[in-house]
Amino acid sequence: MNQLSFGIVISGSLLLTASCATSMTPSQFNENLPKATSSKFYDKKSSSEAISKGECKLLVQGRKYTSPIGLTVHGDMKNGALGIDEWVRADSGNAYSINNFEWISVGDRDATQLIVYFDTMFCK
Repeated sequence: MNQLSFGIVISGSLLLTASCATSMTPSQFNENLPKATSSKFYDKKSSSEAISKGECKLLVQGRKYTSPIGLTVHGDMKNGALGIDEWVRADSGNAYSINNFEWISVGDRDATQLIVYFDTMFCK
């Protein structure tokens, strides 16, 4: 095997390994999810403050959304973001706040599925 072929095999192996992660850390999740949604994201502290100041109205508290399975955790998150945006619109809102999230293992092929617990809000 020449050096080019060896480099391609190593690069492919690293890419495959990186894409096989089955979850994200909380900081990775909180950094990436708001970028994937079109609705306004509020962290828990900001949402509580905005609600108490009358800047936001809580529409639905404690919604649970099980997103469709993606090919990777990033696919899981993209599907979760789409679901959050759909629920925010269905609730006549424009913002959300994450209460919790979890990845569960599904099936026998190391597939994962994201479950997101969130509140929907309407903010001025």
